Amino acid sequence: MAAPQLTNPMPDFPITPEVERIGRAVEKAGGRPILVGGWVRDCLLGHPHSKDFDIEVFGLTMAELLAALAPFGPVHTVGRHFGVLKLSTREAEYDISVPRRESKIGVRHKDFAVTADPGMSFEEAAARRDFTINSIGFAFLERKTLDPHRGQEDLALRVLRHTGPAFGEDPLRVLRAMQFAGRFAMTIAPETIGICRRQDLSHLPAERIWEELRKLLLLSSDPSRGLRYARALNVLPYFPEWEALEAMGETEIDGNRAEPAEFTRNTVDRAATLRSGAGHEDLVLMFAAWTHLFGLPELDPQQRGPQERGPARIAEAAGTPIRRFLSRLTREIGLPDQVAALVRDLPTPEMLFAARAANPDPAIRRLALRVHLPLLLKLARARHEARHAPGAAPVFAAGDWFAGRARALGVYAGPPGPLLKGRHLLELGLQPGPGLGPLLEQAFQLQLDGAFATLDDALDWARATLKAGRGS
Repeated sequence: MAAPQLTNPMPDFPITPEVERIGRAVEKAGGRPILVGGWVRDCLLGHPHSKDFDIEVFGLTMAELLAALAPFGPVHTVGRHFGVLKLSTREAEYDISVPRRESKIGVRHKDFAVTADPGMSFEEAAARRDFTINSIGFAFLERKTLDPHRGQEDLALRVLRHTGPAFGEDPLRVLRAMQFAGRFAMTIAPETIGICRRQDLSHLPAERIWEELRKLLLLSSDPSRGLRYARALNVLPYFPEWEALEAMGETEIDGNRAEPAEFTRNTVDRAATLRSGAGHEDLVLMFAAWTHLFGLPELDPQQRGPQERGPARIAEAAGTPIRRFLSRLTREIGLPDQVAALVRDLPTPEMLFAARAANPDPAIRRLALRVHLPLLLKLARARHEARHAPGAAPVFAAGDWFAGRARALGVYAGPPGPLLKGRHLLELGLQPGPGLGPLLEQAFQLQLDGAFATLDDALDWARATLKAGRGS
């Protein structure tokens, strides 16, 4: 049987002149520099990140390496205890390390005894890396690929396989397996799944968990592939809101019978096709797609009739579990509330479309005050498409109508601002004081209702209102 082939058998390793100069300086000092990790993997996959260099240096002590790097710019020694330096230049930042031996001495992620060993072989150093696809090296001065653990073969097979027995020493690798499965469209080797299932994730810092979930949602074309491995990897018990959804059997969703977890995964995949590349906005969209049915397990099983489990009721019930779930994972200010708000109004575009004969404009204007409408429509479109097989979804008539109406009202790109302001009332002779606020609020509500659309109309209303008040 022929060996599997990579889609990019002649990889482009874009070595910059600066990388070459750094390598030559290391070589002159007696070291051997080798590019390692994600940079090599991504080059082999055909999409290199030219400014994400990770260089491992063999044959030099930390002091010798520091001396060799000094002419190139500031060298940060934050990771020096772990044998890692960060070199910052005008062109790029480099993680530069020496081989090290590690042994687990506790349950926390930093509980390792680390000893640098410049004389270690590349094969032994690569064995401490998590997956074989990350254990490949490129000795760039020699233009030679080093692959002692057959990572290129696993890349070609799209199999995620742990490199060696040290894999189980860091439980974060369980979540990384899930992330890589989705990000690189890979299956996880059964023996790797077996090790993952035995890991205890309870001592992982929230920020490390968050980073893996963030990458899964933002960097995967099919995040569902990673999410689908959660049960096999024994991840669900650490995320009770997610586990509750995964435990539910088939139920009615939007008039059809479906498994909530599978429907969610389909929604997440559709949302991934609508990402804009704007980091925070995409994060809100993707977490909303993932959590939008978290309200379903919250509903009383004895009261799951058509009304009680309709889209609006489920969206309303989702707020508490969404905030609880995200608040444990991230300190990003406002994100839990932003995701919950987006999910709360997820059914609104279709509800307004169904009632469009009854003047929906005031509701659209008010909706624009609560959420960013383009983002809401992306989520609604993802949910609409999730009801159907990929590529088979009918035209999203509600979304197209809603977008057109919001643009016509001038609120698609952002919320409406009040036409009438305090300075206008002062110019009309009203004295500063507590009376301004209620009058301005009344004017703004009338504006949202469509009673007036220009400042002149708002001023006419204000004059009439003030005159009536004085006359009384």
